[in-house]
Amino acid sequence: MEKEVEINIKTTYFTQGTISEKTENIWFVCHGYGQLTKHFIRRFDLLDPITDFLIAPQGLSKFYLDNNYGHVGASWMTKENRELEIENQWSYFNSIFECETQNIDLEKVNINLFGFSQGVSTIWRWAEKRKLPFHKLVMWAGEFPREFTKEQLEFVPVEATLFLVIGKKDQYFNPERQQYVVNKMTNLCKKPEEIIFDGKHEVKREVLKLVL
Repeated sequence: MEKEVEINIKTTYFTQGTISEKTENIWFVCHGYGQLTKHFIRRFDLLDPITDFLIAPQGLSKFYLDNNYGHVGASWMTKENRELEIENQWSYFNSIFECETQNIDLEKVNINLFGFSQGVSTIWRWAEKRKLPFHKLVMWAGEFPREFTKEQLEFVPVEATLFLVIGKKDQYFNPERQQYVVNKMTNLCKKPEEIIFDGKHEVKREVLKLVL
């Protein structure tokens, strides 16, 4: 018989910049499948550490990426105990977001969300659960959560900007899948700004500049 138990655990996350009265933007970013946050956030060194404060959680499920046990990656969730893992993510995200922003007036800053690959659905689910009044949401090589309805997305501010960024050589995306995502976003929420770059399933600094 499978049962559940609630426990207290410790885990890590990363920040970049300094949050203060000079902060103009808060970025909450989620890495992709098989990545570690400490490596992923290096791409965001483009941000101004004075005006831009970055919060980057780490996928709670870590695993070895090769048979030599030399490289470690992480995942946000799998199909096993899916709903429970999503609930744990929400609790984790809420804890770090509230901890880092407790001394700042959130109405005076822009809240920007960024997800790469598996991190796209992850960031969307948290935004919807919390009803975050975000300024930008960047979907980089990822999709809407399949379960979303139009009613669930009524919280998205009219003035918010949505980006869909895809590499021309992305091994997980093709033009048909890309158009499906665009159509779904348009029907359920609003039409995204599309950025198609010459690259694979990756986050390139030169392209990242276009959405920061």
